[in-house]
Amino acid sequence: MRWGVAALLVVLMVSGCAAPRYSGTASEPSVTRVTKEVVVIRDDATKRGFLEAIEHWLAEHQYDYTVAPDGSKHDLDKLTIEYVGYWKWDLAIYLSRAEIEMFHGGQRVGRVNYRAPNTLNTNKFGTGSDRVAYMMDVLFGKMTPEEATEVVNAPEDEELGR
Repeated sequence: MRWGVAALLVVLMVSGCAAPRYSGTASEPSVTRVTKEVVVIRDDATKRGFLEAIEHWLAEHQYDYTVAPDGSKHDLDKLTIEYVGYWKWDLAIYLSRAEIEMFHGGQRVGRVNYRAPNTLNTNKFGTGSDRVAYMMDVLFGKMTPEEATEVVNAPEDEELGR
C-alpha cells in the first residue's frame, strides 16, 4: 500500500514539473510602438489554425498585417513574424511545441517558445489557438512567460476566459 502511494506521489510530482511552459523574450515596447504594420510569413508545414490564431490576435490588438508566402524576405520597415508549430497525438491532438520570432530592421527583437511535454499532465490538451494567443501576449510584452505558464496550468475555472 505504501509503495502505491509513493509511486502515485512520484508520478504527480513528475507530471507537475513537466507541465506546459512558455519561455522567451518580449520585444522592446519601443519597437512595437514604432509601427503597427506587421508581415507574417506563412509556414506551409504548420497547421493553418496557427496562422489564423496569429491573425486573430493581431486584428484584436489593432495591428495592420499582411501574410507573405513561406520563404519570403523580411520587410525591414515593418515588424516581421515567423512561426512554427508541431502537434502530437496522445488520446487527442495537442500543440506540443511552437516558436514565434519577431524581427524589425533585419534584427530579431523578440522570441517566444511553447513546450508541452508528452507526460501524464493533462494541461497539454488546451486549445491550440489559446496557446498561440498567449505566445503573442508574451512576444508583445502583454504578459511574461511565467504568467503565461501559470495561466495555462491553472485549473480551467481560473483561466483568463480565452
